[in-house]
Amino acid sequence: LILFAWLSGEGAEDAMELVEDGGVVGFVPHVAIGLAILTLVVARVLVRLSRGAPAAPGVPGSLSVKAADWGHRLLYLLMIAVPLGGISVWFLGLKVGGIHGLAANILMLVVLGHALMALFHQYVLKDGLLRRMMRAG
Repeated sequence: LILFAWLSGEGAEDAMELVEDGGVVGFVPHVAIGLAILTLVVARVLVRLSRGAPAAPGVPGSLSVKAADWGHRLLYLLMIAVPLGGISVWFLGLKVGGIHGLAANILMLVVLGHALMALFHQYVLKDGLLRRMMRAG
């Protein structure tokens, strides 16, 4: 969803310009996807707070475990902040579109880094990280 929201950002900009010029806009995929992301990440945070999360692979307190912890914190922060920024622009009319776009670009870089690290763990370190992430319970 994050990738699709990022790719559809220009369409939302065009729709916003139309609204500002007095036009009427129907369904805007970027807005719907952003709201879905926010809804899902809030649900995920609630689950994580109630059930916890598995410990990161590696030695507790090591640089890699600390980096994973802070990387996840940044990911969650951006997955909440970027949609809230979009809501501020689209629904509240605040002029924070530039900040929203910059934060969205940073989010995409963090998501890409997260995916690459997951693949590194799975295929280079061979520690079963992807399988552990998919396991229920």
